[in-house]
Amino acid sequence: LRRWPVVHLDAPPGVPKLLGAEPLDLVRLCLPRRAFPYARFDVAGIEHVPRRGPVIVAANHRSYFDVVAVGLTVLEAGRHPRGLAKKELFDAPLIGPLMAAAGSIRVDRQGDPSAALAEAEQALHAGECLVVMPQGTIPQGEAFFDPHLSGKTGVARLAAATGAPVVPLGVWGSEAVWPRSSRLPRVANVAHPPTVRVRVGPPVRGLTGGDARADTEVIMGAIADLLPPEGRLPRIPTAEELARTMPPG
Repeated sequence: LRRWPVVHLDAPPGVPKLLGAEPLDLVRLCLPRRAFPYARFDVAGIEHVPRRGPVIVAANHRSYFDVVAVGLTVLEAGRHPRGLAKKELFDAPLIGPLMAAAGSIRVDRQGDPSAALAEAEQALHAGECLVVMPQGTIPQGEAFFDPHLSGKTGVARLAAATGAPVVPLGVWGSEAVWPRSSRLPRVANVAHPPTVRVRVGPPVRGLTGGDARADTEVIMGAIADLLPPEGRLPRIPTAEELARTMPPG
């Protein structure tokens, strides 16, 4: 009545709640897999995502559609995915407010990443499920087809600082739904939708907690092991395949 601010201590700052539910609860109800008829989902291993407590879900990055594939997988595992995303997305008119309402963490790739890491560490201490794509962005050109996945050390450092388990997740085929060369997903492809394959593995073992680069190699290797056989073999892409890995224009 006095218009005091309402603070929900069971959700990240900026995440609204109504009758105990937050926007991601509505997403779980309103956006099941069948809400995307232009893609088929082949998902396995969601039991490896713990239902409670801090966890880092580390995934590879092949397409803009990865956000949907990974997000739906984590939601089906019973968790709210708190993602790290570049600040440019938060500045977009429609997407930005939606990401903020979902509890996503803004990452300034041109500035100091320590602020985003501190916020991510705080989320893990609060028992959240953090979703990170260590590659940072979709690889371009021949790097897209490299079976060796390279990643930044943020996941390893967060795991060392918080003790949170790292659960690897491998995505394959999402580039057929929304290639990087396209500004929009191929929503008209409902007669023969491509299959997006998602595999979740058990928590990564063998992390030292002291050597971030070595731990990152272990994490990226665990993600690569979840890809199909063709994703673990080197090959020479065609000119058309290379073009689909580049941004529009």
